[in-house]
Amino acid sequence: MEKNNFLIINEIIYHLYSWETMEELAKKFFAELKLLIPFSYASIILCDSYPDSPELSFQEPICHPEHFKEAEQEYLRSIKEDPMLWILHAKESRVLRESELIQEENRLNSPLYVRCYRKYNIYDTLQYTIVYQQKMLGVLTLFRTRADGSFTDDDMFFMRSLGLHLNAVTHRLCAASVRGRSTDAIVSGLRRKYQLTDREEQVLARIYSYQNNTEIAEALHISEHTLQKHIQNILRKTNVSSKWELLRLQ
Repeated sequence: MEKNNFLIINEIIYHLYSWETMEELAKKFFAELKLLIPFSYASIILCDSYPDSPELSFQEPICHPEHFKEAEQEYLRSIKEDPMLWILHAKESRVLRESELIQEENRLNSPLYVRCYRKYNIYDTLQYTIVYQQKMLGVLTLFRTRADGSFTDDDMFFMRSLGLHLNAVTHRLCAASVRGRSTDAIVSGLRRKYQLTDREEQVLARIYSYQNNTEIAEALHISEHTLQKHIQNILRKTNVSSKWELLRLQ
């Protein structure tokens, strides 16, 4: 992996955990993802059944650019015609490149393609199923035109690299939306679950606010050495090894 791509991936992962709504995530995530995996259009379609219903239904598509929503709304009306529909029943995340699975003639001449995507000159799609703890949350799809060409093995690798984090963040945002839970409520729940001290709860709350160590130490009027001890205690009690993993706790 080239150094620049590695830096972009790290930057995207860092920002993923700071976004508070799916709309904010999609708007900013698409803009940053485009630097890593070029595309012309993109969408996230979430399952409306989250978290309990066994039947899959879908929310309004979140699209980039916004006017591409017309195509995805038409797709949802015709979704049962999609030969790739089977991916929505997967119990683990998958990255699929449509051009690798369906011959070009069949792909570009199907009634579904003609109705939804021909006017946008779509040539290839890269789909990532967002799954958390074997629960389907939705699908991220990137679209390329014929001028863009097909997605590559590198593109699929980059998507997999981001996938674990996208799964966790989507789960958090969906759960917060359904339950109306604030960050304070999440941190308070973690304190009870893992028997954190008052100070450890204060540190965790600021980690969840995406403050760096210097900012946390200054806000709590403690040294960075003392802060590191608190963080290590939190990691030990929660049985995780990094701040990223702390941010995935619910």
